[in-house]
Amino acid sequence: MVAGGSVAGRDLPEILPACTQATIKIRQGQLHVVTGLPGRGKTLFALWYAVKSGLDCLYFSFDSDEGTVSNRAAAILMDKTVDEVKAMRQSPAIVEIEDVLSDLQKRVRFNFAGTPTMDDVLDETEAWVEMFGTTPDLIVVDNLLNLRGGSDSEFTAMRDNMAALHGLARETEAAVMVLHHVNSSLLSAQSKSVRIEENRPAHFGALMGQVSQLPESIYSVALDGSRFHIAAVKNRDGIADSTAQSFVTLAVDLPRMSLYNDSHAMEIARTRREWE
Repeated sequence: MVAGGSVAGRDLPEILPACTQATIKIRQGQLHVVTGLPGRGKTLFALWYAVKSGLDCLYFSFDSDEGTVSNRAAAILMDKTVDEVKAMRQSPAIVEIEDVLSDLQKRVRFNFAGTPTMDDVLDETEAWVEMFGTTPDLIVVDNLLNLRGGSDSEFTAMRDNMAALHGLARETEAAVMVLHHVNSSLLSAQSKSVRIEENRPAHFGALMGQVSQLPESIYSVALDGSRFHIAAVKNRDGIADSTAQSFVTLAVDLPRMSLYNDSHAMEIARTRREWE
């Protein structure tokens, strides 16, 4: 909470101008789901935004290990490929990596719990408040399936955890971003209206586990070569298309784990690296 009133609903720093134009935004006090097939860009999107936005962020990485995330974060910060970062770790240049990650840790804290529960998320959030005297701007949970619940039913556990995360967003007024899978069996669905494609955002109905009721927004993402597509299939405060036929296309430099507004912006970045 901020003295003098609520900050719920306030836009956080824009993802990229193309997303802002399509009203794809991250807002405080709201629950956002980023969904897609495994390996199609959910973590890339969340980690890139957490690192580049400048926000105070509590990042729960239940799906990727500490070494992988550290290398990817360093690649984003240093504008290098992940392979270049790995090579630097075997040389005296490792101190450069340690310096940028140390600076990042001043505002982004990672948790790599192996068998996490919702209580772990709540405890870590409380610890943040005790340390910094305020709640984080952004809380990322990667991903919902890795978060254990109190029910033997996977679907019941997902719904219970989603309800708890929605409550967390309301209580802390942080933007809560949850990464979640779509139903991969729909890749082979007979009906064209139900079928999903690997390189296109999946429609609203493809979200796994019937957990679409509580989130204020659901952003469906997909990697497509050097392009990154994002569709708002639910967007309580903006434009949405449940079919995911309308989507924003960004440019992606996958080796550097970086997103750009378009291919021209990515080419400018490449040229600048050559000049430096």
